[in-house]
Amino acid sequence: MLSNVANMKGIAKHAVLVGCRVVLPLLLALLSLSFVTAGTGHASSSAPLIPAAVSRQSADAAPVMEQFNGTLYVGWTGRNAAHNLNLMTYNPSNSSFGPAQVLTDTTLVGQGPSLVTFYNNLYVGWLGTNHQLNVGRYNMANPSVLANKVTLRETSNNAPALAAFNGRLFLSWRGTDGQLNIMTSVDGSSFGSKITYNAALRTSPSLAAANMYLLVFWEDTGANSNIVVGRYDPQNPLNLNPLVTLASTSQLPVGVAQAGVPAPDARIAWRTASDSHIRLGIYEGSSFIQNPVYTTQTTPYTPNLFDGVYMCWTGTDGAQSVNVGTVHL
Repeated sequence: MLSNVANMKGIAKHAVLVGCRVVLPLLLALLSLSFVTAGTGHASSSAPLIPAAVSRQSADAAPVMEQFNGTLYVGWTGRNAAHNLNLMTYNPSNSSFGPAQVLTDTTLVGQGPSLVTFYNNLYVGWLGTNHQLNVGRYNMANPSVLANKVTLRETSNNAPALAAFNGRLFLSWRGTDGQLNIMTSVDGSSFGSKITYNAALRTSPSLAAANMYLLVFWEDTGANSNIVVGRYDPQNPLNLNPLVTLASTSQLPVGVAQAGVPAPDARIAWRTASDSHIRLGIYEGSSFIQNPVYTTQTTPYTPNLFDGVYMCWTGTDGAQSVNVGTVHL
């Protein structure tokens, strides 16, 4: 009897040793794989979006979002023949949209507006049909006509980007020579001299205020069209430093927003040239996007972010509907 017990203990001990030799290396391999996956930026297949709220409005460019007087506004380019700019409200508590407010100003197909709140006013930036850059203020007393409209002498073939940062209104655009430009205003009406950087852009830039810096995103003109990030420092505005070229690529502008942390990070939304699915992640200063997510949503244009919480995009349905969803990263 004692001999049988000893034999059984020996067998059990041998099984444990064999199990450790097999399971432990496998576990380490899996852990190693998970770390490699996180570090190299492979995207998760999960979709971090509350089911999209699909509006009845159709867009011919990327829509944008901004909060003004405690209300979320969505702006887009209409699909009518004149391609008027439009605004409507969005209520996140019941995922409902207000009626469309058609503005008198128009733009070109594929060139959406930019929205930003600056000194308690909602400003709109857009590309005129004559390719001149424009900035105007939304006027609730006369909502179809933008007040204090400024038409700049600067021209572009792509829509400009707006941002409020360091007590100034920033306007950035791709010049007709393909170079990056930035111009600022202290009052939203008078703009100072432009700064032209030695940076060639494929399309429109994107702006995101991050802590003490303004991050500028664009797509380079190389064969892969990598996304590039430059950091604007108000103490050294003539140089965007550092410049970081991301491993991720796109031939469309990217949507960016603050990451909600003190560091100069940003949330980013984009799609590649060959895949219309929207991708999400966090830029933390390295060449790889962190926490990348591959969503089930598709768009023909740029997906845009607001406050790192909401995303709006043009759907790939026949109507090209304006959609809004809540982002969870």
